[in-house]
This record gives sequence, structure tokens and C-alpha cells, in this order.
Amino acid sequence: MKVALSDTQSKASSLLWDPAKNGAEASRLGDFVRFAEARGAGPFGGYDHKAFLKLHAWSVKEPEKFWDAVWDFSGVIGDKGAKIIEKIKDVPWARFFPDSKISYAENLLHRVHKKPDDPAIIGRTQNGPDRVLTWEDLCHEVSIWQQALEAAGVVEGDRVAVYLPNIPETVIILLAASNIGAVFASAGMEMGQADLINRFTQVKPKVLITAEGYTHGDKTISRAAVIDAVRKEIESIEKIVILKDGACEFIAGIEPQPLRFTRRDFNYPLYILFSSGSTGKPKCFEHSTGGVMLKHLSEYLLHCDIHPGDRVFYHATPSWMMWNWLAGSLSTGATILLYDGSPAYPDAYAQWEFTTSNGCTHHGSAAPVILSWDQAKIVPRERYDLSGLRMVMSTGAVLPKQGFEFIHSAVKQNVKIGSISGGTDIVASFMGGNAFTPTYAGQLNGPMLGCDVQVWDEDGKILGAGEAGELVCANAIPSMPLRFVDDDKGERYEAEYFEFYPGKHVWRHGDSIERTAQGQFVIIGRSDATLNQNGVRIGTVAIYDQLKPFADKIKDAAAIDFTRPDNKQTITVLFLALPDGSNDVPEDLKAGIKKAVKDNITPYAIPTEIIAVPGTLKTPNGKIAEVVMKKIVGGKSIPNASLYGEDLVKNFEEIGKELNKKYGG
Repeated sequence: MKVALSDTQSKASSLLWDPAKNGAEASRLGDFVRFAEARGAGPFGGYDHKAFLKLHAWSVKEPEKFWDAVWDFSGVIGDKGAKIIEKIKDVPWARFFPDSKISYAENLLHRVHKKPDDPAIIGRTQNGPDRVLTWEDLCHEVSIWQQALEAAGVVEGDRVAVYLPNIPETVIILLAASNIGAVFASAGMEMGQADLINRFTQVKPKVLITAEGYTHGDKTISRAAVIDAVRKEIESIEKIVILKDGACEFIAGIEPQPLRFTRRDFNYPLYILFSSGSTGKPKCFEHSTGGVMLKHLSEYLLHCDIHPGDRVFYHATPSWMMWNWLAGSLSTGATILLYDGSPAYPDAYAQWEFTTSNGCTHHGSAAPVILSWDQAKIVPRERYDLSGLRMVMSTGAVLPKQGFEFIHSAVKQNVKIGSISGGTDIVASFMGGNAFTPTYAGQLNGPMLGCDVQVWDEDGKILGAGEAGELVCANAIPSMPLRFVDDDKGERYEAEYFEFYPGKHVWRHGDSIERTAQGQFVIIGRSDATLNQNGVRIGTVAIYDQLKPFADKIKDAAAIDFTRPDNKQTITVLFLALPDGSNDVPEDLKAGIKKAVKDNITPYAIPTEIIAVPGTLKTPNGKIAEVVMKKIVGGKSIPNASLYGEDLVKNFEEIGKELNKKYGG
């Protein structure tokens, strides 16, 4: 049996934003359409959704012309060379601009020549004063750190790691390292000892820059013990630099010098990012300087409509790819806003207080944070001047309809909602918003330009609207990683993304998605976290949507599939964390949830088990770790239990034992 998601979500989506009423023609995307048409592309027929689809079709049919146009339109500084795309025999089957040379730091700092006194970075640590670095200040700081790193023996090809909060120094060190030609890796200070060592041991950094600790909510957390463990266990580290209350002896006495930029190969490595490590040893993705920068520019300009002088914020820590994405938006000439601390301290307005006081034009957040605003019943539009806010962005998890509707009603009625979906593995997005396409609650506008996104079934058949399947990118894009660390032959890389459909060089991302009746997309969730009870395939978000009427009775929730050992059939198990910490879910609450699922989704999706838990497992960026819970309850051990809380992991292990006993035949 198959129930199309559109039966329960897509058809009910309401129109929240109309491009015809919001100046689509005047957007950066509108500028690009005219730019491309002047070069012989198109014509694309205007500035609406149909025009976007034509533009997208051209971008994937003529990738050389598209990426060449993106380079020129965005004003990339560098030596472009003659080749745009070169086929290679190994993953990911193509190299972009193989004979070009660029400098990441030069491209991110170019605005200093026009607006040296304008702010480049504005940072705040929980309730503290704002720290403003002008473009000239930023260049000076990059020069100082570059000199200090070079004095410490860092040379081209070395690796520099940071274990820092979301503060300006983290961005400064990225730029300084890149100008030396050192490869950068970062982790936020919320990351625990075992997970940090797991990652940085693979990176083998020469220098580690860290801080004594960090502040989150009403707590100050020391990381002295973690730093001592790193010092003992990672043999490659020759020097550890510790920032203390904003001061650092490492750079004391160094005077800034004019920056001299070294242009290196477009595909020279820029930084290493890490998978969550929730299901094994974290994968280390080594990403190219130009591939990342060009893909990001296409997103900033053509999908997010970022202009020079805009103020861009994203809720992120240096552990999460969105930190890298935010740092890179300096390349547009925009000011970036960095906030370090809890988004809920001293209350749920914390980040809005920071961004609105600094003229934010683009406010980005994680879907769980947006839903927490809704739960806290905050109304930013009643408290702040949001006249300059043009876009609210979301990622990190599926943002359901209620999240879109909250933004529309409580933040700003005519703001563009740009929900995006991609991954650490590409440091970018496959799908997102654009100024030509209407916003419908719960839906992503469409594929990113240059990304041939398709929905396939398990046999490789392309699916139509209303049919849920695998997210596939059928072409190469610039920000696909160069390689995995310690995977010289590319065997792990190929197995991870390119072997699901034998004989076809397509990237299978591991997300379950659906194309909607409006020609947009709905993310159902991770493929291995999709619920499939009674043959009905639905995303967990469909279940979570039905919990909203019970928000005052539920603190947290997670749904997983459990395979019965007696008949090998899967059942849906819903975990609820209750406000009073009770170990039993009240019968009236169970009945209410089951009725809501029955009436609004399908009777076949009613959870078979509803179980009280102390809390659910989450990744460091707040995403519900459904796959991990599914593994634990299924009797499989996981690495890095400390990442989620060892006591919580043990609780789910016990639940698994009880379910196996109950359904053991």
C-alpha cells in the first residue's frame, strides 16, 4: 500500500509569499537572468516560477555555460583559465575550472577596497556587548594571525584546527590559514572530548587554537580537561594556542602588514568538515577552495538575494557546515552577524534581540529553533523593527508547515522564507528558495541552479509529483568533496554516494523527498529514518505535525520504525518526553494522538507503541537523531554515546530489550 505525501501535506499547503508582489524582477536572480540572456542563453520568459524552471533546465543542460556565467556575474577575483569542467575517471567524475587560480581570502576581503570602514563582522556572546570589526580591522587581524601561524612553522599543506566558540577569531583564522595554504578544520566548544579527538586525530593538525571554555545559557563550561586530553592523544599537534578572555600571547606584539594574497589551484583544499559520526567513525570531507566558494556564491546571490552591505545571520557553531556557509558570505560584501550562546537565554528572543539591533536582512536558523519559538509563543514583529528583514532561512532538519506559518504570522507577513536542504558532505544545498517562486507552507521552492535534482525509486525510476523517493543529484556540482581523508583510492567516497544505483554516476544523498503538486519539494526525512508501517511510507515530520495540539503536554518527541523479531514487520514507535518527567504516557494523551494521526494522515500510520522517555537523542545542532535511536532500539551498539548522553542511550537500550521481549513471538 502506498499513500502519497501530497495527500496529507502538499494539497493543504497555503500560499505565503507571491513573487509578483515582491519585486522578483529587481532581485539578484533577475539581474542574472538578464546577464545570462545577454550572453545568448534563454530567453527565459520573465521572472516567475516558469522562468525559473527554464533557467534551471539551462543550468543543468549547459553546465559549462552556467558556471562560467556564475564566475563572471559574481565577480570572482582570479585567473579563470580556459576549461570550465574537466571529466575525470574517479569520484566525483568531474573537476571544475581545472586550470584556474584563486585566493579564498582575496575574494572574501575584497570589499575593504570600497568600504574599509563599514562593518565586516559583528559578534556577540550571550548578552555581552557587540564587537564590531570593520573590513580594514578584519584585514589587519588576518595579517596578524597569518604572521603568527607562519612564525609557528605553519606552511602550505599543513593543517590548522580550531576548537573555539562562534567568535570573530574563528573566521579570522580560517582566512589566515587559507592565505598560507594550510587546510582548516573547526569544532565548536560544545563538542565533547571523545568526539573532538575522533575528528582531529584523523586531520593531524600541526597547530590547535582553542579557548579555556565557553558560555551557554547560565553556565560557563571549562574545557581544560578536554584540551589536556587532546594534548596527550593527538601526536601531530606541535603547538596549542589558548585564547584567554579575548587576549592571546601568540599574536602579542605583531603589527599588521599589507596582505599579499597567493592564488592557488581552484581545486586546492580549503577545509575539512566532518559527518556526525553517529553511526560510525566520522567521515572527513576535504573540500576545494574554488568549488565551495563558487557554489556558495550561486546560493548567496541567485537564491538568497544577498547584496553588498546586507547583514546576514545564521544560527550556527563552528561544528556545523552552516558556520562555513555564513563565513563565506563575506564574499558578497555583506556583513556577517555571529552569535555565540544559547538561542533561548535569557529568553527565546535572544537572537532576535541581537539581529534586529544590527539591521539584519537575512535571518537564518535551525528548524528546531524555529519550532521552539513557536512553542514559546514569541512574536518578534510586535517587539522589533523588522522593516529591513527580507528573508528568513531554515535548515538542519525538516521545517514543517507550522514552522512556515509561525514565521508568516509572528515574524513578518511578506518575508521570503528560504528553507534549504543540503549537507556537510557538499557544504551547500541541493534545494532551496528563489525570488521567482511562490512560498507554500512546508515546501522548498525547488532545486538549486546547477543541481540536477531528481526523485528516484529504489530501482532508478524517476518518480512524478506526489511520489516519495530518493533524492538524487544526477550531475556533478563544484562543491562535491575532493576526497575523504585517508581514502586515497576514493573507495569509501564512491561506496557512500555513488554505488546505490550500480552503473550510474549519480549522487544518492540519503534523503527521502517528494515533488509536490505545486512543482516544489517536501523533505520527508532521512531515507533510513522514514516510517513504513503497514506498507505506508511517511516522514516522521508528518507524525510530529499532529502533536502540535498537545504541545502543553509534550516536552519532546521522536518517532522510529521498529522491526518485530517474530514476523519481521515494522511498527511505528513514538517516544514522548513529558513535562513532569513521568514514566507513563496518560491514556487520554495516547488516544488524542492516535485520533489525530488517524483523521489527518491515515489509520495505517497510527503509532503502535507510544512510550515515555526522559528525553530524545539529538545531534549537536539540535536535529533529532532518529536513525541513532532506531539502531539502539534495534539492538545495535553505537559509537560516541557521550555525543547524545550516555544515560539516555542506556534508556533506549532498555526500551529495545523490552520491545524485543514483547514481540519475540
